[in-house]
Amino acid sequence: MKPSLSISACWNSSRHEDGYAMLSELAEMGFESVELGHGIRYSLWPGILKAHEEKLIRIQSLHNFCPLPMGFTRAAPNCYEFSHPKSIQRTHALKYTLQTIDHAAMFGARAVVLHLGTTEQKQVSNQIEALYTQGKLGSRAYVKLKVQAVIDHERWLKIQWPWVEEVLHQLIAHASAKNIKLGLECRESIEEIPIDSAWPQIFAALPQTAGYWHDFGHAARKHTLGFIDHYQHLSSLAPRLIGCHIHDLVHPHRDHQVPGTGSIPFEQLWPLIEKCASLTQDPCYVLELSPRVAKDKVLQSLLWWKQNGPASLQH
Repeated sequence: MKPSLSISACWNSSRHEDGYAMLSELAEMGFESVELGHGIRYSLWPGILKAHEEKLIRIQSLHNFCPLPMGFTRAAPNCYEFSHPKSIQRTHALKYTLQTIDHAAMFGARAVVLHLGTTEQKQVSNQIEALYTQGKLGSRAYVKLKVQAVIDHERWLKIQWPWVEEVLHQLIAHASAKNIKLGLECRESIEEIPIDSAWPQIFAALPQTAGYWHDFGHAARKHTLGFIDHYQHLSSLAPRLIGCHIHDLVHPHRDHQVPGTGSIPFEQLWPLIEKCASLTQDPCYVLELSPRVAKDKVLQSLLWWKQNGPASLQH
């Protein structure tokens, strides 16, 4: 028997004005659980509460910030950042994340997914991806840009990580008291925190309440660009795995696509999770598709999961 697959409401939240209708659509498609994504507007909240009271669908995880802070009407997971140079911005990030954790506890969810922030370095991810599409991976221009990006990230991380860490420890204490896990998500851009080589040191300094949230598409994009080896990356972090976002990558950088239609070798990566003896329960598996994916393709994803998803973890 395979573990269950949730779906992120990021797929349909923008098309609904009523949260009950939004969750009803997902339940009617055959999903038993859902992740409330980072595009949940306050106008959707009353319907979500009604659906929860009626046990229409299980809310397994929330993606920070949920619901969106007042004034934001579109998905904005980075509207406030733990890494921002201005303390007022970090204060807002802390405030709304604490609220998200409280909501997760209210729903009986297992986890909250977090972005950790962005460095102040020059933005170069688009330039690097452009070189890849031009067939210049490994060229002198590519290597120069990549090396400088890594140097800049590490320099800024030394400055900004103490700000992130200060917020994280407050969040971890609050989440631990609420029995909520915090999933720190890997990101697709070199400018976003942390650089992937830093993950082991970060988790060595954090309690088990904070763990790793693997985004297959993001990791695949970095693998394609030569920043990580997807297999080795997941293998090293699987012992701290809390959950993962599942979607495929269609080259060069179109992710959040239907699993099985792109380049990600899921069949090679599942065993890294399945053999991880330190996992005390199945991680959260969340299908995170682009809103542009057609409904029949979402149903195709659910069928793919039943045929190609990981086997149940043995505890």
